[in-house]
Amino acid sequence: MTAAFNTNTAASTGAIGWALVDYIRHRRRFSLIGACEGVIAGLVGITPAAGYVSVWLAAVIGFLTAIVCALCASINKWIGIDDGLEVFKLHAIGGMMGSFLTGIFATSSISMLDGGTDAPGGIDGVGAQVGRQFAEIGAISSYSFVVSCALLLILKYIPGMHLRVPHEAESAGLDMDQFFEEQIGDWSINDLT
Repeated sequence: MTAAFNTNTAASTGAIGWALVDYIRHRRRFSLIGACEGVIAGLVGITPAAGYVSVWLAAVIGFLTAIVCALCASINKWIGIDDGLEVFKLHAIGGMMGSFLTGIFATSSISMLDGGTDAPGGIDGVGAQVGRQFAEIGAISSYSFVVSCALLLILKYIPGMHLRVPHEAESAGLDMDQFFEEQIGDWSINDLT
């Protein structure tokens, strides 16, 4: 039950954290899409910690993860990737942040609620757990990078499979190129013909 409360709490504070960054960055304005991205960041951040932290610390994890992800607004340009849905920013950066904060905030009193798992973190005086979390972040990031590159390389050489759509299809819109109608929204209001 604690994991469910933690998940909802982190999602809520994630929305607040992202909206706060937007409010400061955009001169007292924020967006609903930003708040939704904050919810996702909070959910990603709490995933490794949901069964190991108290509800109050789940709120902190969701809030901090959303703030860090919101501050990485231009990371796609820095590393040169085409990521229209912000998946890397929200899931990779958010996951690393959540894993790191799990090492700091994991408590034995919560992890022992299942009757057998004793997982103390830095807050319980086991600072070595933070180092273990960094090792985990490095191992998972390396594995994900190597496997993703291998799968993309395989896809590149399968006939009919392409890593990118043609420029013409991208300009016209993927809905019109890949499907027979627009799937998201009615953009006909923008047609001035």
